[in-house]
Amino acid sequence: MIDLSADPPPPPDSTMLRTPRRQLLLSALCGLVGGAGGAWATVSLAARGRLNQDADSIAAVEAADGSGAFVDLATIGPTVTVTIGRSRRYAVTVGATITYGSSDDGILSQGGAISFEATGANEMPPSLDRAARSFLSLSGIDVPFTVTQPFAATTVLADLRPGRTTFTAKYRAEGGLPVPVFFSDRTILVTPLA
Repeated sequence: MIDLSADPPPPPDSTMLRTPRRQLLLSALCGLVGGAGGAWATVSLAARGRLNQDADSIAAVEAADGSGAFVDLATIGPTVTVTIGRSRRYAVTVGATITYGSSDDGILSQGGAISFEATGANEMPPSLDRAARSFLSLSGIDVPFTVTQPFAATTVLADLRPGRTTFTAKYRAEGGLPVPVFFSDRTILVTPLA
């Protein structure tokens, strides 16, 4: 039986107003079980399996050099840092919009790729095996000819070492490079897997 003759508890202070709904409901339940004049308790419920993921993007339009290697652009990244958890499995998605084209010789054999480098607890160089790639080879085309294409790829990484790991997008221009290869709307998303 609940004794309602006791003075009610004071109104919640401003810190309680910022308390998550689950905590308030449990506090109310504890108050009812303990009686109106009984002890109040707050129980915190931590979200189970809280995701350790991150994403970043850069809109700038910037050219990759023609070295054929994965490089940084003028604005490095995008970059995210996550703490590798117990599952040790993560999906890394990189994407961009690429623009390239022909010169005045009517031949296009050009493209580019976006991959990622991992540093920190896990070291991994950028690679075509973990890249989104666009490449087009044509001849006898009307010039100038331009290709603009959004593209993305997801790589699943397993058996990573636990600890803070930074993932940074890297870029590669491919082909004869009659005109520069431009990347824009660049994104990276790192998501834990079960």
